[in-house]
Amino acid sequence: MLNQKIVFEPHQKQKEFIEAVFSNQFKYLLFGGSAGGGKSFVSLATLLLLARVFPGSKSFVIRESLPTLKRTTIPSFLKLCPKSYIRSYNQTDQIVRFKNGSSLTFFPENFVMDKNLTRFDGIEANFFLIEEAQEIQQKTFEKCKLRAGRNIIPGRDIQPLPLILITCNPSQNWTKELFHNPAIKGELQPDYFYLQSLMRDNPSLPQTYLDGLANLDEITRQVFVEGNWDVIDVERPFAYAFNRVKTIQSNLQIEKNEPIILSFDFNVDPITCIAGQSFRGKIRIIKEFRLRNSDIFKLCEVIKTTFGNNYFHITGDASGSNRSAISQGSSNYYQIIMRELDVPKTAFRVPSFNPSIRNSRVLLNSLLERHSDFLIDSSCQWLINDLQMVQTDETGDIDKSKDKTITHLLDCLRYYLWSFHRDFVKLLK
Repeated sequence: MLNQKIVFEPHQKQKEFIEAVFSNQFKYLLFGGSAGGGKSFVSLATLLLLARVFPGSKSFVIRESLPTLKRTTIPSFLKLCPKSYIRSYNQTDQIVRFKNGSSLTFFPENFVMDKNLTRFDGIEANFFLIEEAQEIQQKTFEKCKLRAGRNIIPGRDIQPLPLILITCNPSQNWTKELFHNPAIKGELQPDYFYLQSLMRDNPSLPQTYLDGLANLDEITRQVFVEGNWDVIDVERPFAYAFNRVKTIQSNLQIEKNEPIILSFDFNVDPITCIAGQSFRGKIRIIKEFRLRNSDIFKLCEVIKTTFGNNYFHITGDASGSNRSAISQGSSNYYQIIMRELDVPKTAFRVPSFNPSIRNSRVLLNSLLERHSDFLIDSSCQWLINDLQMVQTDETGDIDKSKDKTITHLLDCLRYYLWSFHRDFVKLLK
């Protein structure tokens, strides 16, 4: 299958990827890692093989914009594919038609101009390649899932398995959440495949090129040379004093004789809460709750199931005292919490208004840097992600423009610390 007149000789890692694609075991295959590992070349070559093996099939190559496709992916494809295999190439529609009836379309995501991705709705495809997925929305991956397999090849009793091939460099987006982290834990879903390749896996890279990388800054070297998925590059971090090694610890235990502090943030979706304890000079954030498509009643039920009849102290978003719960009656959120968790009014420490972003940022970073015993359980992955990824804008406010899925657990932590540890920094008002 590899000798189909496609000008390409795969190295060992690339062979592993091709074999996984043609194994009929996987539908979603990610080839990730450092730059120079041969991810793009082997993925394009694999699409060509699929087009050849399945005459009449339709493939789509996705990148974030058409200029990027024209500058990078399309030249690589034209270098790789024998001209004798191509029947036509329409550069207006960016459709390559092959002599056996298969086609390949270069298709920009254009998320900035089409946030609902309506352009994807009419696609009939067998195979997708999402190139440089660190630049692509998870919503695009989900759209590709819906469209892969929609093209029915005439004359075939058995249609090819729908496939989505993905390439990326290490990043903190959905590729890490859906592929890298589960693979590291041995929990990758059955239809998913993950393969990491580094520069040293590619024997075709000349030594002079590798030597030229010696002077890269450390973050760039870790991501693009070492393929390190744990490196965070944030321009204006909200939690600039966060040190994962110092603050994160596994298997924190509840102090049985101390109350559990619950701090809520009342978003429409998700609704969130953190659970912690503050006692004898210690701060412990033990558990996070993040429920999608849910409400305060379900959240209280989950909390009761988790902690049983523990004694609670309550804080959180000040506006929860004003809003009406959407579903059952006209009570505000804290009245519902009081009723559902059987918490006395004296256990509530909810501010009359939320702390300013500036003041709560100073308090958080002062505690992260100066407090001698402030720990967060390693299971609080959404909170940890917020501490690593949330940025401020030029005015110092929280920047939610890049990723609206973050900040919610950070807000819970801000309210917690403001209600119970504000005195750590005497100048805050």
